Formats: sequence, structure tokens, C-alpha cells
Amino acid sequence: MKISIVVPTRNRAEFLKYCLETCLMSDDPDIEVIVSDNNSIDDTAEVVAAFKDARLRYVHPGRDLSMRQNFEFALSHASGDYVIFIGDDDGVIPNGIATLRHLLDRHAPDVVIWRHITYIWPHVETGPKDGLLKFRYRDFCGPLKRLDPKAVFADFCAARLINYRDAANIYHGCVARRVIERVKAAGGEYFQGQIPDVNSSLTNLTVAESLLWVRNPVTIAGAGEKSNGTAMNAPTTHTEKQTKIVENFTALAEADQITPEIDLKIRSIPAYVYANLMRINRNHLGGTAVIDHARWREVVIADMRKFPKQHRCWDVLEDFFCEMDPAYRRAGLKDPADLAEPLGSGAGGGKKRASLIKPEDLKTVSSVVAWIQKVTGKPYYPPAGKAAALLKQGIKAFEMRGNLARLSRGRSRS
Repeated sequence: MKISIVVPTRNRAEFLKYCLETCLMSDDPDIEVIVSDNNSIDDTAEVVAAFKDARLRYVHPGRDLSMRQNFEFALSHASGDYVIFIGDDDGVIPNGIATLRHLLDRHAPDVVIWRHITYIWPHVETGPKDGLLKFRYRDFCGPLKRLDPKAVFADFCAARLINYRDAANIYHGCVARRVIERVKAAGGEYFQGQIPDVNSSLTNLTVAESLLWVRNPVTIAGAGEKSNGTAMNAPTTHTEKQTKIVENFTALAEADQITPEIDLKIRSIPAYVYANLMRINRNHLGGTAVIDHARWREVVIADMRKFPKQHRCWDVLEDFFCEMDPAYRRAGLKDPADLAEPLGSGAGGGKKRASLIKPEDLKTVSSVVAWIQKVTGKPYYPPAGKAAALLKQGIKAFEMRGNLARLSRGRSRS
């Protein structure tokens, strides 16, 4: 069973080198790493050529593509039974592929998603000056949950879930080829939105039959000054380089045959989630999904308040609301007197589900914990309540050793 790791890239060779090192760290012979170079003008091709690994492939469209088109082009070159997308400033953690293959072999799911951790690259123009690895100890300690994709989609329609990372991601997630083909059969192409990770994560929910979520990361999500997400959606002042990234992204997206879901002046990710729900409902579900427009408006307005005044664009947002919901009547949106009072708090959340963790799964968990502690040089404790955290960590380590010992004795008897 082949696993494809797909890395779309554009003019970020300084990050790509380290991304590929992590992807190829695994000794698994049944992976392929596809680098899709979106017409970069830096030394991206040379960086890839420096790796002498038969599992690595380099593809180039020969012209500038929108991010969506580059994702689609990259996917067309992947041959795996399961496919993962990560960015060129992201990475795969040690034992990540082994963890994933264990889950695929054991459960054969349509989609696997995980709690990834974050690495913030050193920033040249805006802090931090040093790299920062962000994680919590509990991010490496299970559980494994089986989710119902249709129920998760319903939670999004009702705005009980608003973060697209809680959906069935192919970006920092793993999707079976059969799911990809089902989506393509309904829409011609797999990526059908200008923010391809948002669009695909929600679309997959409509065709997937099984979804696993594990709190044991397979990948690290990178973030830096040159990231599209940082440039497009960060609620902060942009640098000159980030402004150029936004302008380039916008020009290529607007030249794409698939039009942007929303006016690109709206930088709110929840707005993209809302717009993609509507697009998917129209194109894949025949309008049968019931979407809570009023609740989604609250969520988007609350998110827009996080942005600087020049990026709130209330008039454009009202045009968007009218397009999404014909019953909406303009309310004359504007900045409230006190922006410290958020609207739509508690919009996240979700249903508590039973764990599927098995004693044998703890072997992988404990090895990842050992790795993260080796990287940091010492066990991780939260800044507050260190004594309680130390006690809990000791208990967890004791439980892990006990479970592994019992598992080992059981194997020796068999």
C-alpha cells in the first residue's frame, strides 16, 4: 500500500530543504514524495536535485498556476493508495509515517486526521527572531476516535464546528484514493475552491464513510513570513513582501477557471468555511443541507473584528452575506464602540466521543513522547501548575510502561 506525500511549493527553497529531509527520514519503501514546483524563480529545482532518493519526484507545470491549480496538478502526479498534502515549510515527525501506516493497516479508513504541532520559523522582518516549536504534552497522548463524517458535516452546517481542521483534511491529513475519485466524479476536479485545504476538507465529509482522529501527530505545521496563510489572513500589519504575496495570490486566483468562493478582500477563514459549505451544498448535495446562516454570520463578524480596520470591509461582507442567504437584510455593519466585546463566543466545541485507543497503540505514542522530549532536552511542563503536571506525567509514563509490559508478556506467551 503506497502513501503519497505531496508538497506544492513556490519560491520557498530555503524551507523546502528541511521539509524534504523530514519526509525522507522514514525508511518506509512504499512512500513517494511529490514536489510540485509552481514556476519558482529561486533555486527550488536545485534543492530537490540535491536529494538522491528514488522515492522523491519533481514535477513542474511550466507556467504560473493559482494555488488551487498547483494542488490539482500535484495530485495528478501522485500514485498512492493514500495521499497526504503538506506545505513546503511543514514537516513529517519521526515515526509519523509508521504511526500512519499502523492506523491504515489496522482500520483501513477513508480519512485519517491528527492533532499536528506547530513550528514558527524565524522571522526576518517581524518577530520571532528564533524558531519556536509549539506543542503540549497531551498532543502526543491519544486518544484515537472514530467519527461519523456526515455528523461532522452537520456540525459545520450548524456552526457547532467552525475550524476546517476539524473536518476531513488532506492537508495535514491522509485521504484514501477512493475518496479522491468520488469527489472528482462529482465535480471533475478534486480541489474545487481557491483555498484548497478548506474546500477539500469539507467536501471529503460528503463522500467519506469512515474518519479517524488521533491525538498523535504525523506532521508539523510550519508558519513563517512567506506563508500564504500568514500573508492572507493574519490579523496584523503586513510587510511589503507579504503584500506582494497577497497581490500575486489574488491575481492568480482570479485568473483561474474556478472563481474564488468570496471576494478576496475578506480575509476571514471562517468566511471561507461558510462559503465552501454553500458551494458544496449546491454542487454536491443538491441544496439539501440545512445551513444556519444566522449563526455563521455571527461567527464571521466576530472573526472580522480581529483584523485591522482597513481589512474589515463591512460593506463587502454584507454583499457576501446577501449572496449566501437571499433572506438576509442589510444591517449596516460597522465597527462597534467596543471591539473588546467579541460576538459569537463559544462558537467552537463539538461532541465528546468514546476513545478507541488500544494498549498496543501506546507503543507508538510513547516513542513520539520520547522524541519530543529529546528535541527539547527535558520533559515538557505547562508554565502553570508544574507540580500537578509532573505528577500527571509520571502517572501517564507509569501507565504506559505497565501496558507495554503486559503487551510484551502476552506476546511472549503466544
